[in-house]
Amino acid sequence: MPANAPDSKMLCYCRNVDYGAVRAAIEETDARRVEQVMANCTAGTGCRTCHPEIQELIDEYQARRSGFLKRLVRRILSRG
Repeated sequence: MPANAPDSKMLCYCRNVDYGAVRAAIEETDARRVEQVMANCTAGTGCRTCHPEIQELIDEYQARRSGFLKRLVRRILSRG
């Protein structure tokens, strides 16, 4: 669900932070942990019930990033 959520949808109601802000925080910090997102945009610093969704967004981002890097390395190596 988090991957399909629009940027304008609220993710952290305690701190009034939407999915777009959390995605931006993840990308800006190359986050691997919820605590990095919390420090960057305050999402998850209230009741913490949004931590699983934040972690899902982190995992999705890291999976996309990893796949991109693997494809890039293969492309570079195939030129050699």
